[in-house]
Amino acid sequence: MKFLIIDRDGVLVSDKVYVHKIEDLEILPGVIEGLKKFQNAGFRFVVVTNQAGIARGLFTTEDMNKFNNELLRRLKAKGIKIEKIYHCPHHPEFSGNCECRKPNVGMARLAEKEFEFDASNAIFIGDKDSDTKLGKNCGGLTVLIKNGQYPNSIKADFEAKNLDEAFDILKESRLI
Repeated sequence: MKFLIIDRDGVLVSDKVYVHKIEDLEILPGVIEGLKKFQNAGFRFVVVTNQAGIARGLFTTEDMNKFNNELLRRLKAKGIKIEKIYHCPHHPEFSGNCECRKPNVGMARLAEKEFEFDASNAIFIGDKDSDTKLGKNCGGLTVLIKNGQYPNSIKADFEAKNLDEAFDILKESRLI
């Protein structure tokens, strides 16, 4: 089984900082095309997302679930299936340390167990150092989406402007 472990904000949807309202849900360019290419190549998808806005009291788990369900609905309407969205509701300053907050491996390990795959064989795609470090902590291949929103200091295996370009780069490199 081939899996992509994907960050949500800044990779799938526009990162408007603590985005949680359906009216702010904007699927980014290249997402539909890229996910379709990966899906057609036999990949399955799980999303892992830090949602510190919950710990900060900016929105509720219910708000986040509504947002995620609408994202899943929109992707499904385009023929794309996300197996599951895992989230970390914690922030060290507000709720203490945890095993799930990226770059910790908790969410990836839950996905491994639930879907019976080895994360060291997965491709991790995100736009922040915490996403790249998660992939490296799991021994997987890493792709950094360079959207210009966050500074990046950890070198990913590959860089792309969006998921569509990520697929093309990995295919050209004969990794998929």
